[in-house]
Amino acid sequence: MADEATINDDTSKRKMVIIIAAALISILLIIAIIVGTMFFTGYFNEEEDIIQQLNEIQTPEQQLAATSANSLNVPNLMELPDNNRLDTLYHQFAQPFTVNVSNSRKVMQLGLTLSTHYDDRVIDNLMKHELAVRSAVLEHLSYVTEDDTLSVGFRGKVGEELAIVINAELEKVEGFGGVERVLFTEFLMQ
Repeated sequence: MADEATINDDTSKRKMVIIIAAALISILLIIAIIVGTMFFTGYFNEEEDIIQQLNEIQTPEQQLAATSANSLNVPNLMELPDNNRLDTLYHQFAQPFTVNVSNSRKVMQLGLTLSTHYDDRVIDNLMKHELAVRSAVLEHLSYVTEDDTLSVGFRGKVGEELAIVINAELEKVEGFGGVERVLFTEFLMQ
């Protein structure tokens, strides 16, 4: 009889262990399902969504600028920061840009300096990707004709275009441009 009692105790202990194990496995399975559902519905990405929504909010001035720029087919330029707080930084290319004038026997040589009110990161990016920027500038300048060079406001117009070209190249490789002005420090046509 004592043997029967110990056998029943062992059997009841096994049943109890199996029931507890099944309960723990069920609880873990439910937790895994809840966490998986939260992950796939994007619950953990809320902060990124909020930041993205905040970045998409435009002030009335930005909306007006975007509307007028889109109506003129002009790319949107970044809003300038408060000039009173930030210093103007300059980067002068060591070598001048020499390019043939389109449909002409003349050669144009330009010395360029870039300015920004952003931090040193813009200048560092310019120096890091100077070859790509030089290539983009030379590509754009290769389409300039002799008649273009004789037009009033040529340097200002080309300076604005080159700022867009340089920013586009920097945005391609670094995700941020930051060049605000292109200044001509040398201009020679032969």
